[in-house]
Amino acid sequence: MSENRRRAERLSSSARILWKRQGDDFLQLDRVRDVSAQGAFVVSDAVSEPDAALEFELHDEAGRALASGVAKVVRLGDGGMGIAFLDVTIDAAEVSQSMPPPRPPPPLPAAAPPLPTAPAATSVEWVAPQLEPLSVPPLDRVIIGIDLGTTNTCAAWVDERVGEGRPQIIPGRTGGNTIPTMINFDTDGRIHVGQRAADRQILYPRRTVYGSKRLIGRTWQPELAAEAQGHFAYPLGEAEGQRFGIDLGDQVVSMDAVAARVLREVRATAEDFLQREVRSAVITVPAYFSEVQREAVRRAAFMAELTVHRIVNEPTAAAVAYGHARGEEARVAVWDFGGGTFDFSVVDIRDERYEVVATGGDNFVGGADFDDELASMILERFLEAEGLEELEPTPQQIARLREAAELTKRALSVQSEFDVRLTDFAREPKRDLSVTITREDFEARTAPLVERTLTIARGVLLSASILPEEIDDVVLVGGTTRIPAVQRAVAELFGRRPSKRINPDEAVAHGAALLGHEISAGEGPVLLDLLPMTVGHAIDARRFVPVVKRNERLPCVEVLTFGGDLLGRIQVPLFQGESPDAAQNEYLCTVVVEDARLRDGERAQIRLSFDEHCLMAIDAFVERSGKPLEVTLDRERPLEDILQDLGAFDGPPAPEAWQLPETRISKVLGKLFGFFRKK
Repeated sequence: MSENRRRAERLSSSARILWKRQGDDFLQLDRVRDVSAQGAFVVSDAVSEPDAALEFELHDEAGRALASGVAKVVRLGDGGMGIAFLDVTIDAAEVSQSMPPPRPPPPLPAAAPPLPTAPAATSVEWVAPQLEPLSVPPLDRVIIGIDLGTTNTCAAWVDERVGEGRPQIIPGRTGGNTIPTMINFDTDGRIHVGQRAADRQILYPRRTVYGSKRLIGRTWQPELAAEAQGHFAYPLGEAEGQRFGIDLGDQVVSMDAVAARVLREVRATAEDFLQREVRSAVITVPAYFSEVQREAVRRAAFMAELTVHRIVNEPTAAAVAYGHARGEEARVAVWDFGGGTFDFSVVDIRDERYEVVATGGDNFVGGADFDDELASMILERFLEAEGLEELEPTPQQIARLREAAELTKRALSVQSEFDVRLTDFAREPKRDLSVTITREDFEARTAPLVERTLTIARGVLLSASILPEEIDDVVLVGGTTRIPAVQRAVAELFGRRPSKRINPDEAVAHGAALLGHEISAGEGPVLLDLLPMTVGHAIDARRFVPVVKRNERLPCVEVLTFGGDLLGRIQVPLFQGESPDAAQNEYLCTVVVEDARLRDGERAQIRLSFDEHCLMAIDAFVERSGKPLEVTLDRERPLEDILQDLGAFDGPPAPEAWQLPETRISKVLGKLFGFFRKK
């Protein structure tokens, strides 16, 4: 087979297409196959009608734009649509020539003595990373900082006209400092984002997405969906690529696309405010996000036409906001408790050097869970006051209860009790809701959530052999840290009151903006972060074999070596997590090495490289000779089939995972959409 043909096939299997309907502003990023001079097949669950005109850009797997133009939908097929190019001519073989051939791997140290042979890798060795420097944009381009939150999204930029260049919040269209991370899909096809979506949530709860950050990038699993459904008032569904999405009946829109729409709104808002083009950003994510979740955020930014110059952990960005231009040396604990996630990190600050010593978190405990507990409490008090045995609330009533719960939570942060009033809450019989909630009752109800964060923080400190009294300062980040019970718990753990130096709602966006500004100037602080969770591969009996362990300093590289008795094809399912049972961890992908025909004595090596963003790159080659091997990353095969092939787990039982308390609201939502939480 000629090299041109090989490259064309590689393009056809790895290319991506960024497209939208003419006249629309909602971009979609999908895989594309069967690329030819006449057209291609777009693998997508968001197909357009036949004869529809599309604007598109064709990209290689590295994100480089190879061609652009206008196409027409010529057919609808299983899993996508066929398009014909109208005003652009693409020769797949010629286009693929623009793709540089894979770089030969750097020389490796002598192989470590082999361990037992496959199916597990026969050795794991560390290789000094070789990373390219971050690309620096033109100086006249602003790089904004974006805190993509579960509940609200906040953006900032550095205004050099203020002081020595201080970060400033970019206000939303309605004047607030944040944009609700929400999208409403109207039945007429219109899409409402931000505050417009929040205003429609009570009327259209089944078509209004909130909390999507908790599920972005995660692999669809029925059991996980059953547990998660109790926390969402809209039906979850399986989107293309085994991803989570909102099920609108006629289509399932992925959480990646939801995030892209929110980021696009942030970009448009920033452009209106700054009166200049915005195409670059530093985006923050929870420290405990997996690699596939980080990649999903990067992909969403790409769909929103944003170049991501750095993906930064939220606690690290907050530490930058805390220590910027102060010239201090301190060991700081960052308690990041937002609307949907909790992170705890210990960061050593020395001048402009920020070194994360240890980190941990939970992507399913946050302010939204306090709201759920309060909503259930309000409903229970209403039933008790009215002498009603049972009332199964509708999605509209649940939306009203949640809105009231959030207002109550905010009020109880500054007062000891709050009166909740909802007119015409029940229609048959017609009744108003009128109950009083005290701070004491609220704190008793939500104590397990606070204790969960304390357990995580103690574990992080223990893993790094750090005593609470060795912490110089404690930084609170996220709106949930305004709850008095949270502040008391932090003060008791560390024996000191938390710092008030930074605004908990804006600190992460400020830190991201500072980083963006310094990157644009060709300088910037040194960030030394950690891999938040172990990455490994699965072998027979679903056993999880760690390859790169949690808290490994980034960037890092590890190499898996496979013995020569594996002929033809090597398949390595990768997972991320801490459970000895691979099924309990987050599925990343399956690494497939094609045509791995090794001669006697030869061994294949698969290299996992993690950059400073905690994003993974994979290549493979023959040990010693360095001859590259063909690698593909398979995410199409159903995870259930992969786990079935691995067999039942036969290792020691893993510690039972912590789960959110079940509430009256979660039971109703689980039943409403046909899911039941795992008992």
